[in-house]
Amino acid sequence: MAKWWGRSALLPLQPQPGFLGRLRRNSSGNVLAISGAALVPITGMIGSGLDMSRAYMAQAKLQNACDASALAARRTMTGTQWSTAARLEGERFFAFNFPSTTMDATDVQIAVAQDAGDESSVNVTASANIPTTVMALFGRESIPISVSCSADEDYGNNDIMVVLDVTGSMNDCPGGSNCNGNSNSKIARLRTGAIGLYRALSGATNTRTRFGFMPYSVSVNVGRDLNSGWIRNPASYQQCISYKNNGSCRTYGLASVNHSNSWLNSWRGNGSFTSNVTSGCVEERASIGQSSSPVRILTSVSQDDIDVVSTGNTAYKWAPYDSSAVEVESGSACPRPARRLAEYSSESSYQSMINTVTGYVGGNTYHDVGLIWATRYLSGTGPFAADNPATYNNVPVTRHIVFMTDGLMQPSSSVYSAYGVDSYDDRVQGSGSLTARHIARFQASCDRAKSMGMTVWVIALDVTDTSAIRPCATSSGHFYVSNGSDLESVFTQIGQGIGRLRLTQ
Repeated sequence: MAKWWGRSALLPLQPQPGFLGRLRRNSSGNVLAISGAALVPITGMIGSGLDMSRAYMAQAKLQNACDASALAARRTMTGTQWSTAARLEGERFFAFNFPSTTMDATDVQIAVAQDAGDESSVNVTASANIPTTVMALFGRESIPISVSCSADEDYGNNDIMVVLDVTGSMNDCPGGSNCNGNSNSKIARLRTGAIGLYRALSGATNTRTRFGFMPYSVSVNVGRDLNSGWIRNPASYQQCISYKNNGSCRTYGLASVNHSNSWLNSWRGNGSFTSNVTSGCVEERASIGQSSSPVRILTSVSQDDIDVVSTGNTAYKWAPYDSSAVEVESGSACPRPARRLAEYSSESSYQSMINTVTGYVGGNTYHDVGLIWATRYLSGTGPFAADNPATYNNVPVTRHIVFMTDGLMQPSSSVYSAYGVDSYDDRVQGSGSLTARHIARFQASCDRAKSMGMTVWVIALDVTDTSAIRPCATSSGHFYVSNGSDLESVFTQIGQGIGRLRLTQ
């Protein structure tokens, strides 16, 4: 019997395990190898995520540039008239917002064009290739991106009062040199430049845009638009109330003057826009709640000061501006008649009205009277409320005042204005100089208009000190400075702002 030497003696001889075998049996070394093998796809996934993230960022920048391009091109258009200038402006804004170095983009393409089916709209398409970093290792060297957008004018219904300074300095050239109202004068530039406002809004369809006009200097010519019952008769004027000595009055004071109905009807022009164009101005009434005899006017302006009218209460009535009844003034002026809100079917009819309302230039500068009366003409709760609905064809009406002046407030204590002759009548109350009181009243008028939902745009034409008129604008974006040569462009920009440029895609 064989001797038992041990268990191994009974088993067949086994080959010694090699490297792979040991590796198979020893799992402690597998982690490193497996991790190393997995790094390749993991790196690819992370890298592609980074590349895609860059592409998404680039696409966002491309979309912003597209939007800016569309808005800029549409803003440059006049009405629905497409032009090379509009296309170039769109391309310029695109390049500014998406420079060629953005995200190392290549093959950047942009197309700016008028919509074939809607002439009021601008379409922009843009595309680019964004180079990859990690994905390039796998054969994907770039990621294509593309965007599109459109812009249009959302016109709605607009009621716009255009308030125009027609004081004597408008006959001068910019800079102050006397050019007697020739083609280089400020009044001439106004007459040619104001058409920009009409053109910018001429592309509106299925909407209503109305324009009213308020030329002003020392007063405003609104008599023909007022109910005869709103006019004082008799009214008091500074006259000689004592005997005259060698043609000079020894004592001046208020004297009552009757204006017969025939006089008032003639003064109001019997509805005619061509007769009696140098009469029809009014003296401002007392502030509501203040003394009407003598007339007392505050530097503050309440909504009642704008809206309240009465055929019975004398305190709420205006007096005829009658230079023939006043004997103490150093000068007087009455602009051409104001015009109520109306639609204008053509550029020529609008231009003709601009020429008409600016037909007389002269007098001192009283911004406050122009702004107050523009607000009255525009108010939906005031003297002309029946003609100024809040909606038209079920679409809201936005109300705007476009105020243009070439100078500083320039009241005079001796000139006969809508406030009488200040050195005698002393109607405007408050502290400070006469100029300071009228500036305060002007700014209060602007604030009142804005509080009533009106947007106020201000154009300072050849004005060196704008501190008094700048606060009148609804915001800094509603205030413009012009040297006269760019006046049409300024009016156009305001019209485009009223048109409420918007992105439609």
